[in-house]
Amino acid sequence: MAERLTISIIEHFGDMPDPRQQAKVLYPLSEIILLTLCAIICGADSYVEIEEFGNAKIDFLKRFLPFEHGIPSHDTIGIVFSNIDSKIFSG
Repeated sequence: MAERLTISIIEHFGDMPDPRQQAKVLYPLSEIILLTLCAIICGADSYVEIEEFGNAKIDFLKRFLPFEHGIPSHDTIGIVFSNIDSKIFSG
């Protein structure tokens, strides 16, 4: 029987390059990706809805990552995703 390999969402995207200047990063990329994936799975289809989901589900999200600074604004989420190389997601 073949051994089944499982990997968490956090581990899967852990090596994704963060295009931001690290000295200015308040919200880790892993938190933004986890938040966004969970929100989209639950039906969010805009950055505003992703932010609203995060604020409503912060206790759930903190089970996986610290979210020390809370949920990023929809503007921050949009800026981060506009700067990520989309080819990374298609590979």
